[in-house]
Amino acid sequence: MFSNKLMTIAGLSLCCLLCSCSMAEKTYAVKQLAPDGVWTWFNDERIIVDGDVLLIGSIDSRGVSRVDCYDLKTGGRKAYPLSSWQSADDHNNPALLKMSNGNILACYAQHTREKKWYCRIGQPDPGQPLSYNWFDEQTMDLPADATYNNLFELSDENGRIYNFMRCIGWNPTVLISDTFGKTWNPPVELIRSGDNRTRPYVKYSGNGKDRIDLIYTDAHPRQAPTNNVYHLYYQKGNLRRSDGSVIRSLEDVQDKPVQPKEGTMIYTGSEDGRGWVWDLEYDKHDDPVVAFINSADHEVGNDLRYRYGRWDADKKQWHQQQIAFAGTNIYVPENHYAGGIAIDPEDVNIVYISCDVDPVSGEANDTGHYQIYQGRTKNRGKTWEWKQLTFDTDTDNLRPVVPRHHDRKICVIWFQGEYKTYTDYKTRIVGIIER
Repeated sequence: MFSNKLMTIAGLSLCCLLCSCSMAEKTYAVKQLAPDGVWTWFNDERIIVDGDVLLIGSIDSRGVSRVDCYDLKTGGRKAYPLSSWQSADDHNNPALLKMSNGNILACYAQHTREKKWYCRIGQPDPGQPLSYNWFDEQTMDLPADATYNNLFELSDENGRIYNFMRCIGWNPTVLISDTFGKTWNPPVELIRSGDNRTRPYVKYSGNGKDRIDLIYTDAHPRQAPTNNVYHLYYQKGNLRRSDGSVIRSLEDVQDKPVQPKEGTMIYTGSEDGRGWVWDLEYDKHDDPVVAFINSADHEVGNDLRYRYGRWDADKKQWHQQQIAFAGTNIYVPENHYAGGIAIDPEDVNIVYISCDVDPVSGEANDTGHYQIYQGRTKNRGKTWEWKQLTFDTDTDNLRPVVPRHHDRKICVIWFQGEYKTYTDYKTRIVGIIER
């Protein structure tokens, strides 16, 4: 089912208002990093760099939440099963955080199956790059079913750790630890949209120092015909709009969760079709850069588009635009599951996308499968050049990720294989990693 061949880049030069595909002659070796694994895009970080080791969080085909370690120098691998349970569902992959005390925190949950979440702490073995001692699994009770985990540590808050998940009222919920993940404060409902089944979707990113940013929607795009995309951020005890103005303190949010419209609007779903968030990073000025999709054919999901946005700190406004065609949804009834888009955190002028069409023309590709492309912009996202990285005729390439601090010319990781639904998949984890 899988192809291990070297893939040669060769494309036809095209021009359009949005971008161009350029001819290039370059071969990239697609390396297998783990033989079994999948993830959703709402648990972060899914992949982290620890020295010369990649730690990859996924859920395998047996339904075990796990960490796979890959030695960037030697190509050696080692696998660590984490969960005491098995539940084949791509929502259950762990979020990973390298804490300032040197240990690795892994947090995970079953997809709305129980009022609990789990974590394990891994201690690296000095001198043994792939060796981690994983302490016993901790189980934390919650007032509602849990899904997702997103982990951030802030050095200006004495190493306080934040874990964002979906919990209370199916809404974004935050828990805080001042003990490097050993104990946690009670959960706080952060954003409230509609009734207890509306479920806004959020992507998070933190600068590691004093700030955590969020881009989010009103709801699931299947539920909301005009699903908007908003932004807010947390800093120094307050939730703030994009321009820094205070919405209210995190303490006050405990009594009055944020309403979606209280944040800053990035994209209005009534214009070009319902949106859904995908990625969030920072530029060299610490300003947020975002990636998301819109569905041009609304509820159908056979004409998805990738969009890219940047905050203009001088004009205090968002600039966003379509940058590529995303093609069709992966499967029905998840009509808004795109192949995926990831921003390179080391250079936000580079993105990676998965699509089953030419990203410039929107025409179906010759393979009938989802391929990985690299996009580059030289003018803050107005125009793009695209390079095709995979040419597989027998497998799909989905949900690319670019880890932070990768220190490589190219470091993009995705899963490859047969993905029928979020509970039915046979995939492995692969990547292109080059100095």
